[in-house]
Amino acid sequence: MSHKVVFLSTLSPFNIKNWSGTLLHISSALSNQNAIEWIGQDILKALNKYSFRKTPYPETYAKLFGKILSERINRCSYDVIIVRDYFLGAYLEVKVPIIYIGDTTFRLFKENMRILSAEFEKTADSVEERMIVNADCIIFSSDWAKESAVKDYKCFESKIHIVEFGANIPSPLEYQINIRTEICNLVFIGKEWKRKGADKVIGAYRQLKQCGFKCQLTIIGSTPEQKLESDDNLTIIPHLDKSKKEDLDRLDGILKNSHFLILPTNFEPFGIVFCEASAYGVPSIAADVGGVSQPIKEGKNGFLLPPDATAEDYAEKIKSVFCDKKKYIELRKSSRQEYETRLNWDVWGEKVNKILEETVENYNR
Repeated sequence: MSHKVVFLSTLSPFNIKNWSGTLLHISSALSNQNAIEWIGQDILKALNKYSFRKTPYPETYAKLFGKILSERINRCSYDVIIVRDYFLGAYLEVKVPIIYIGDTTFRLFKENMRILSAEFEKTADSVEERMIVNADCIIFSSDWAKESAVKDYKCFESKIHIVEFGANIPSPLEYQINIRTEICNLVFIGKEWKRKGADKVIGAYRQLKQCGFKCQLTIIGSTPEQKLESDDNLTIIPHLDKSKKEDLDRLDGILKNSHFLILPTNFEPFGIVFCEASAYGVPSIAADVGGVSQPIKEGKNGFLLPPDATAEDYAEKIKSVFCDKKKYIELRKSSRQEYETRLNWDVWGEKVNKILEETVENYNR
């Protein structure tokens, strides 16, 4: 059944550049069965009407947002509300069900990211708590986020559903399971060099070369903080724009010929890039932090190493997995299967549309 859905987000869910394309894929998956209306593009501008604005943090005005949006929503005949920005939905007073979609909680976010203001921390935490209480249904991308909502915010487990995100790229028309293995092609994808662990990837690559292991490394999305030695087998691509066909084609060519995605990240709520690697049958080797253990299933589409694993540990894991050619090819096969059965937006849409339908039905009983 089709429903009229209002999507609350300050960023457009129809722009592929927002939230690395995740908002667009969420809205597209929902639009297959529902009519989506986006509200939120002008909500921050509305603050300019009030002379008492003293802080740049939108969380401070969550009550005001709730009042403005509730009045607007209650004038229309929506069936359900999807909330992406927690400060937009925390204080809603409406007569339709509220579904909160996210990949983390503020409590988890603050433990892993630098928070400069104690006042902001207190405000944001209370807004998160209010949002979790106010929601009729919560959809998280990982059990890691769910556990925080239950433990830190006393949320009922029955309110929370876990649905993995998908790959924010078109499903590849070509991918190689029985790939050539004379040289191991490693790829790192991440915008933040330090936080994503690029230095550790460089260290692992050098360690492999020192022991005579034939490999190449492609780094996509960031640049080193210090100049690296010239190396014909090391390629650094500072930026690729998925909204541009030529850049998307280049990424397609790289992933099609890659053997491992390496990401020793310090913090990751989920990791869309692991879904994208799996789409090409490329196994991932990453740090077991945050929600990474949701997209990566040990031995199926990759391996998880402890957060304090060294560059040598990553090098040893790459070498040991790659040297057993038969098992490696089987790993590529199961990596692709993980994409086909879990880590794509068609599966996400099917699951979430069912949850949406049940939420509306239960609310109206």
